[in-house]
Amino acid sequence: MSQSSPPATDRPRPEPLGSGFRRLLAALGLGNLGDGIAVVALPWYAATITDDPFMVALVGAATRLPWLLFALPAGVLGDRVDRRRLMMAAGGIKASLLAALAALAFMGLGSIPSLIVFALLVGVCEVFFDNTAQSVLPTVVPRSRLERANGLFQGVERVLNKFVGAPLAGVLLAVSTALAFGVQALLILGAVAMLFVLRGDFRAGDQEASEEPRPVSSVWSRLREGVVWMWHHPVMRPMALITGLSNLGAALMASVMVLFVQDVLGAGPQTYGLLMTVAAVGAVAGSVVIPSFATRMSVSTSLVLSLTLMAVAALTLALLRSVPAFMVCQLLIGFASMWWNITAISLFGRVIPDRLRSRVFSAHRTLSWGMLPLGMLLGGALARFSEGLLGREWSLALPFLSAGLLETALVGITALVLTRRVVDEALARSDPGAG
Repeated sequence: MSQSSPPATDRPRPEPLGSGFRRLLAALGLGNLGDGIAVVALPWYAATITDDPFMVALVGAATRLPWLLFALPAGVLGDRVDRRRLMMAAGGIKASLLAALAALAFMGLGSIPSLIVFALLVGVCEVFFDNTAQSVLPTVVPRSRLERANGLFQGVERVLNKFVGAPLAGVLLAVSTALAFGVQALLILGAVAMLFVLRGDFRAGDQEASEEPRPVSSVWSRLREGVVWMWHHPVMRPMALITGLSNLGAALMASVMVLFVQDVLGAGPQTYGLLMTVAAVGAVAGSVVIPSFATRMSVSTSLVLSLTLMAVAALTLALLRSVPAFMVCQLLIGFASMWWNITAISLFGRVIPDRLRSRVFSAHRTLSWGMLPLGMLLGGALARFSEGLLGREWSLALPFLSAGLLETALVGITALVLTRRVVDEALARSDPGAG
């Protein structure tokens, strides 16, 4: 090392993220711990009611359909009201719904139609909670520390959702389905309590002094403003479309995963929860190491490499039939998805103006996450209608193969469309304080 280098003790310490971020992170953590239980409990409960892959996928699609239907209205509302209070309201309603579902399961009255209804309603609450949380994050941390904050945000989400929530769900399901949903309801209430002690101004930066309700035409005008801004942005539009297609591939795999584990791997609920947990191990590793090495490569390179890992994992899942192979693939998927998320969200935080943030996030998620229900339905249909030709085992593997081929195509598309020059020019033009 050069003798002119300053002593390590003279180097500036990292800028603190603040108490507001810690409270927001705690709320996110409790909520995602509860959601991690549902990720395992809901499809497993559905699979105990029916072995039809399309009906099981229909329940999964119902949890994701609200992102297509309500993400844009949630963004408009998030840019008009106190975002913290909006999250609290969504969390409180969600906890009540889960308590009702626990009672239904306890009485043995569960059915596929009732699960679909609850999945839809809980999904609506999730849209308002999660979409708003992402908009709150840039208001509680310094702009210079967004990568670190997003790394922690994504890491806590994945760790508690799958690393803790998924195996906990397996244990709870071994005791009682009702217990699994009841514990989730209590955890969501804990998230609401953490939001209650979060202090600050969480209204959008361009709020007018008037508190008069806007007419419907004005609400739709504001919604349209966010959509138009995103659609004409050289980075945001392709990011939304590519993310949507990648999510379609992920949903293809998720649609039949519980039946694949049950019928092909011959595993029970605890093993299923453990297998879902392995993805979180990859995500945790990603949240720790990605912020350090991703800054040494271009955004474009990070996006292409993360999609490449996803494609390799999906194709391997389609071809192998063992629990160890499944675990390795889940590890790669967790790392790859974390890599994509940290890169994308940090990029969005730099290019989206604060006054439009909720609406643009909503527009992005409508396109990207709106593909999830379509992927769930498509995966279930592929498995159901190919079973007569391919047999049970290969029909359940077909959605994984389709996902792998799709992710492979997206690697090439991303490399061609989101070049380093395109991304750098968008960053150079961005001005978060601009109107």
